[in-house]
Amino acid sequence: MILLDGLDKHGDSQAPKLVAESSSAPVARPHTPTPSLPDYEASQAQLKPTTQSLPEIRRKRTRRRRCRKCALYALVVYFVVSVAIGVPLIVLKFKRKAQSKANPYGAWNSNAPIPPKSVTLGDAPLRLSSAKSCNAWTVKDSPDGHGLRSELDYHVPANGSIFLNTNITYSGNGTYLNHFSGQLLVGVNDDASASDATVHVTMHHSSSQLRDATNVCLMQTGQGGGLYLFTPMNLTVADTLAFNITLLLPRNNTSPSTRLIPQLLCHLPNFQQTYQQLDPYVTFESVLLGGAMSGVSIESIQASQVVVKASSAEIRGKFTVDSSLSLETVSAPINADVHLFNNGTSQAPTFMHLTTGNSVLNANVTMFIPPEMSDMPGPHFLTHAETFNAPLSAALIHDDASAAATIRMRAINNLGNTRVTVDSRYQGTFDVNTMFAQAEVLAHDGDEDNRVNDGNDVGSSALDRDDDNDDDDYDTDDYFARGKTLQYRSSSATTAPSPASTSLSPANASRCLDYDLISSSEIRGWVGPPPRPTPTAGVDTFKLFNSMGHIDVVSSLSGAQLVLLT
Repeated sequence: MILLDGLDKHGDSQAPKLVAESSSAPVARPHTPTPSLPDYEASQAQLKPTTQSLPEIRRKRTRRRRCRKCALYALVVYFVVSVAIGVPLIVLKFKRKAQSKANPYGAWNSNAPIPPKSVTLGDAPLRLSSAKSCNAWTVKDSPDGHGLRSELDYHVPANGSIFLNTNITYSGNGTYLNHFSGQLLVGVNDDASASDATVHVTMHHSSSQLRDATNVCLMQTGQGGGLYLFTPMNLTVADTLAFNITLLLPRNNTSPSTRLIPQLLCHLPNFQQTYQQLDPYVTFESVLLGGAMSGVSIESIQASQVVVKASSAEIRGKFTVDSSLSLETVSAPINADVHLFNNGTSQAPTFMHLTTGNSVLNANVTMFIPPEMSDMPGPHFLTHAETFNAPLSAALIHDDASAAATIRMRAINNLGNTRVTVDSRYQGTFDVNTMFAQAEVLAHDGDEDNRVNDGNDVGSSALDRDDDNDDDDYDTDDYFARGKTLQYRSSSATTAPSPASTSLSPANASRCLDYDLISSSEIRGWVGPPPRPTPTAGVDTFKLFNSMGHIDVVSSLSGAQLVLLT
């Protein structure tokens, strides 16, 4: 019910009544249109406090849509261009690869065991209670500058192994070794009547209490005898020990022949070890030398097996071995003059393993096999040289009286130049491979001095110089520009049997160089007298194929060269 104004709710009868006339106009109300609901982004923008207006938000949304469309169009264009350019390049690469010869020879490897790399002693660690004699001082606590000096002498039988060892170890921070230093000198006794090895020890110590805590003992084991240094572990800052040890080996006093000693082991950390010329007076079946922070310098030594292991110290010397040679150090150079022999009696190759890091490696290797063993199946020598961040140079040369040997060589380097030289008697395949640098195969006259030097300046050796001004060199950019196979541009060279082959020199007219692959970073091929052995040319040729030599020269971020002497 609608109550008109002026009428109370009780319906007072005395008030005048209003009667609606049928002719009166209806009441009109103003019309307010309802706006449409905003979208989600606009509603969210209205809820969040922002200084942007609704049109600005809509313009921002439009720009985002345009960016997405542009990115999609760019991706489509990139894909089309990549397909248009990449597919022809891939097809061209596979076409060139199919046209070049594939390398039929597997990578250098051998199932034969590698010589041991670590210095070990069968009876170590030795105990003080098992010592035969200790601290037999002939001079005790003699004043010596700011400290004291004590001396003693021992005699060691030479019919078994001879060792010099210690309980001094290398700690993680190296502070323990700072309390010790030492010098070792090994030579041959001038007294021909001496039948035992003589050990003389001079110990420089800071106090008599330190001398009492140190034991210098003569030890006897089942394999032989030697000297053992027992040093205290709880040293003060003021404690210092310095040893001067001299070992004199006996000659053969019954005949002028060489004396054979079963084993020589010298494991003395933080010592400078010097070995005089021991052969031809004394030879060994096995030699194990070295120690942490221990430099090794050898004038001449001969043994069936030689292992030298050091760290942060140089290895230098002349080594003559007929079974295996292993030289290992790090952050220090290796300069080795190596003579490898293989008389064929064991029907096994002779090993050589040289490794260092962050320092140069120079090796001159002379190889010998008896002429009567020339038909012995190879390989005769397995050699390995490795370093990083420094130059590597190795020269493999036959002895003048040796028959042609089968050699397998692997030289590996990173961030350093690698150069391997072989003489004109080498026969086999080669693979010179580097990354982001130039691979080269060079020819040099065999009359030049092709031995690498033993200094740090490897580039000063005769192999690194090219001042002969002749025409036997090649220009890598030139032969790539001409689009021809690499050949030595010697005007007097004989005609090559194939476009990828060439003779090295007129003097070696029967010696050919055949390339399998030529690129700026890798060169593969074969060198030797023709015909080239293949695995499908008969039984005899297949045996020759399996037993021929192979050389790997590998480097990265630096050059790699193989030098072929002619």
